[in-house]
Amino acid sequence: MAVFSEIVRNVLVIVLIASFLELMLPEGTFRPFVRFAVGLFILIAVLNPVAGVLFGNRSINTEWWDLKVNMRQQEEILEQGERINRQIWETHQEALSDKVAGQISAVAMLVPGVEDVETRVVLNESGGVDSMHLLVKPQTTVSEEGTGGVGVFRSNAASLSEEQEVIRSKLSTIIKNLYGFEDTAVQIEFQGG
Repeated sequence: MAVFSEIVRNVLVIVLIASFLELMLPEGTFRPFVRFAVGLFILIAVLNPVAGVLFGNRSINTEWWDLKVNMRQQEEILEQGERINRQIWETHQEALSDKVAGQISAVAMLVPGVEDVETRVVLNESGGVDSMHLLVKPQTTVSEEGTGGVGVFRSNAASLSEEQEVIRSKLSTIIKNLYGFEDTAVQIEFQGG
């Protein structure tokens, strides 16, 4: 019975205040908002005592809101976080290294005299390219008699060295200009010498 009298008392107070507010407000667009707010207050006034009766014997444990971690647990949590961060970083670094190596290999194969390129990229701690190594397979053509493969490079050693140096220079210039690798060590080797 006490609950019912509390509900009636709260609703009467809210209705009196709402009536006074409605008399004071001018005709217009505010009245529906005031009626909505009054309806919410009445709903709260009815449900609050009912909820107190229904759930009065239950206590809500809020200790987990105030989480207290001892130093050992905190160190373990930090170590685990650093390990996860390192795994994410290494996975990201490997994927980035593979993507950059693939792009550089694709661009390098556009240089005349280059048939295939294997690229290995080494990234530094900040994710920038530290160094790269290109293994270039020279382009070969079939001779007119069909007797075998003849390289694009001339047969004498001096001419071979000059041709390799021209390709090395072109590759180095293209890679440095395209990607802006001014301070990056670009090492270019040719397959078979």
